[in-house]
Amino acid sequence: MGIFEHIQSEIDARDKQEGISPADLLDLAPALRKLMSHITRQGELTAAQAAAHVGKSPADTTKMLDGLVKKGYLDREEGAEGWVYRTRFARSRTRELPIGIWSALGHRAPEEK
Repeated sequence: MGIFEHIQSEIDARDKQEGISPADLLDLAPALRKLMSHITRQGELTAAQAAAHVGKSPADTTKMLDGLVKKGYLDREEGAEGWVYRTRFARSRTRELPIGIWSALGHRAPEEK
């Protein structure tokens, strides 16, 4: 795989994330941020409940919700009243330690008594 294909695959992977992080929430448009915050606080919502909260038509709200599902920020399941939407939170990313961390620290460890 060439460098450009590798970069493109990383960009594609970022477009479809596994959940939303607080930083992602800040990047959303105000209407979407308001919607995501409400769903997070309520636990789950139907499209009709979400439309009532944001003050838009159910069709427009469904488009907003489907866009958030497509980005990986929401989960959608079929419920008794139609589709039910829940926030999908991102897992915290683990940070890799630099290769030479232990040599830089001089293998310091607390002494046992």
